Amino acid sequence: MKRKGNKKIKKFGSCLTEKLSLIYTLRAIYKTVTTHLKKSLYISIIIGIIFTSCKNDGLKDNIWIGEYTTNDAREYYFAEENIISFENGQWVAKGVLLNYGEDTRYGEQKIFSNQIVFNEDWTEENPIEIYNIQTISKDSLVLRTPNSDNFHVYRKLPETAKSTKNIKISGKQYVWRNRHFTDTIYFKDDFEVLRKSSERYSSPWQRIKFLEYNIIFVYGDVPYVIQNKIGDTIFAKTFHKENIEHKFIELSDNVW
Repeated sequence: MKRKGNKKIKKFGSCLTEKLSLIYTLRAIYKTVTTHLKKSLYISIIIGIIFTSCKNDGLKDNIWIGEYTTNDAREYYFAEENIISFENGQWVAKGVLLNYGEDTRYGEQKIFSNQIVFNEDWTEENPIEIYNIQTISKDSLVLRTPNSDNFHVYRKLPETAKSTKNIKISGKQYVWRNRHFTDTIYFKDDFEVLRKSSERYSSPWQRIKFLEYNIIFVYGDVPYVIQNKIGDTIFAKTFHKENIEHKFIELSDNVW
């Protein structure tokens, strides 16, 4: 634990060292604003800029997958079927047909800003999306919709969750196991999934690939990240406060 702590301190210290160079750039501003602002206020502004910039660096170094959307009163929970990343100087996001749409969206974040704007040149088909960065921790990100009590919770995707294998699941049936339950699931076609535990259960699903991550989005559920296949068993993971491992064991006989 000590090594990890030292590593984090070094990383943040390195960030601070880089950002402190901003002070030299802002010296000229200091000479003009000190006649109008108190020195303590100026120092507070500089510190705020440095820490905001370092926080944004931690945000941009990772890939984030949606977990859920809710409001401050926790009156409802909706699946957040979206994945976001910072690539080549801009934000990139991808959702599914029934949530955010299938097209890749691109967003901007102004320097020293805590706001991300997707589809700034919006159209009726691609509406603008604006999010305020509320909190960032080692494994989670919270984005808030401005002038609303709605917020969106994302989880960090580790490099180990990547998979380049071409694993076919459409048209197949599986015994689905995790530490909470065992069920039988049928990815009937490219848009419908059934579960044995409920005769009435039928839900759309969609599979996407994003930067070597292989993801199953089941409408109304958390995303499942496929990690590997050994024999007839697919290994997947869902990301929460405590991540959950899933096994999908392929059935050779039709049980529906």
